[in-house]
Amino acid sequence: METLLQVQHLQKSFGDLRVLNDIDFEIHKGEVATLIGSSGSGKSTLLRCINLLEIPNGGQIIFKGKNILTDSIQVTSYRAKVGMVFQSFNLFNNLNVLENCMIGQIKVLKKSKEEAKAKAMKHLTEVGMQDFAKANSRRLSGGQKQRVAIARTLCMDPELILFDEPTSALDPEMVGDVLDVMKKLAANGMTMAVVTHEMQFAKEVSDRVIFMDQGVIAEQGTPEDLFDHPQHERTKQFLSRYANR
Repeated sequence: METLLQVQHLQKSFGDLRVLNDIDFEIHKGEVATLIGSSGSGKSTLLRCINLLEIPNGGQIIFKGKNILTDSIQVTSYRAKVGMVFQSFNLFNNLNVLENCMIGQIKVLKKSKEEAKAKAMKHLTEVGMQDFAKANSRRLSGGQKQRVAIARTLCMDPELILFDEPTSALDPEMVGDVLDVMKKLAANGMTMAVVTHEMQFAKEVSDRVIFMDQGVIAEQGTPEDLFDHPQHERTKQFLSRYANR
């Protein structure tokens, strides 16, 4: 199985606060890896380091054989290959839905407007948002914004998509729509790393589940390993809280 991303001995501190401590894991092509754990365990910081929104204090992040922290890489083109979907959507409010999905293609991938529009409509259709192409981004519901954000990321032809709690800002009835889109992506072979509190999604869709606790990876394995036979005391405590909800 081709290894797409390797994280080795990753460290991240904010002042005296050590947020990530000696993180090691890898993601294979076509794999869905979900990161679970309590708030403050370092999951989102790890994704932000992989996307270079935060710069680690030590360790390596190797994407397709290149250490992105030392090799001279073009950050913008790297981020096209390693897309990120945020909990707060991060759409451009001054652009309509279609323009949100075209702008990166034109500016970063240097596509023509015609090409960019065709691709934008293809991915908007995939996420069920084609009828909102001309809509003002501000007027959309949270679930609609998140589906547009996923379409926008897909327009860049990413090889890996990082999802940072993509449903945590949504009303409960909108969560299902976004998770359905993500399940479809997974079924189509998209490589994904997902920080989530949606345990059912982690169980059903993941190839591998990574449990983080206080800045370290406490345990990782298949959904069956982790949910049915957790080894670590902290993992058991964390999962028992979800079982009782």
